[in-house]
Amino acid sequence: MKGILFVEFVDFLENKLGEDHTQELIDDANLDSGGAYSRVGQYDYQEMIQLLTMAASKSGEQADELLKEYAEHIFRVFNRDYSDFFKEINSGVEMLKTVDDHIHVEVRKLYPDAELPKFTYQEDSQQLLLHYRSPRPLAAIAEALLKACLKHFGSTEKLIVSDIAEDQKSARFVISKN
Repeated sequence: MKGILFVEFVDFLENKLGEDHTQELIDDANLDSGGAYSRVGQYDYQEMIQLLTMAASKSGEQADELLKEYAEHIFRVFNRDYSDFFKEINSGVEMLKTVDDHIHVEVRKLYPDAELPKFTYQEDSQQLLLHYRSPRPLAAIAEALLKACLKHFGSTEKLIVSDIAEDQKSARFVISKN
């Protein structure tokens, strides 16, 4: 996984739990990276899962709630740092349809070594059916980001079906457009 996701997760934890508690969590996790991340580095996704699990344990919050809050945080960061991707986008569905054909194309230009998930979609006038596939078991993160995207645009679009495979490497999401 790209380092920006880790750097922002640590920033999120520091804002939520405080710097001392976050550093204690990182130290206790005994991570291969030592918990030192750079935005452009590449890190084992297992460290993200480990940090999320430990943060949930230490904070007393459910991991899925922390993940939801983190997704909203990282989505705001994406909007701030990559605002060109948001230009002329008026809804969550519009944004989701650009992930593979626009956003990931640009990410590959910057980071040719990035292992990106694949998003495909089908739509009609009422719904967007979004398929997610990844070599890593991170469908829960994809779902949290999808929800953050819909919330960001504040439209009437709503996630109505979330079907995540048991291995977390694929998912099917159905978004109502109205």
